[in-house]
Amino acid sequence: MGEGSLNVEFRDQGGLIEIRYFDSPEDELYRSWKLPVSIADSLIAWRQKMKKQKNALFPLKEKTRVCEITMNTDKFVDIKSLDCMGRTNMTGWSLPIVVIDNLRKWKTAIKE
Repeated sequence: MGEGSLNVEFRDQGGLIEIRYFDSPEDELYRSWKLPVSIADSLIAWRQKMKKQKNALFPLKEKTRVCEITMNTDKFVDIKSLDCMGRTNMTGWSLPIVVIDNLRKWKTAIKE
């Protein structure tokens, strides 16, 4: 288990990353997502690139090799997984941007 902030926990599950997001640190209840590592890595790379673009206009939309990323506001990111032909699958996630920011910190910490 690893933690990025008081409100976000990450758990490596061998090929999947479980994300637990608490609205406040005192909460026992949380929202949870499981992402393949390849999609998590794509999100991290995308977020680092987006932070360099100071005047980005919404909605933002980008396709990577493994997922399609859409950002309609500065608070949430919608992700759809892609098949090997680049078509969207049935799997998708809507994550708070704070989760993606903490995901990068967590991945960096576990590599060290």
